[in-house]
Amino acid sequence: MKKLLTFVVILSCLGLFSCGIKGHNRAELRPVNADDERIYGDIGGPARQTKNVYPDDETGKTAERILKIKEKMYPKQ
Repeated sequence: MKKLLTFVVILSCLGLFSCGIKGHNRAELRPVNADDERIYGDIGGPARQTKNVYPDDETGKTAERILKIKEKMYPKQ
């Protein structure tokens, strides 16, 4: 009985390990749009995105709003 159990364990281990031998049972995963230049741009080229440019805060309303939010979140004790 012990020999049979050992044989079954060895056989099952060999069966499990044989899936990866010599590259068998390996699927090549390739993205759907891998060659699309509109999505990924030129390989090795510069980025196509531009840096976000925000207008200057001439009236100071944004700075006041930020200050009010900070005071509300972190009140002085």
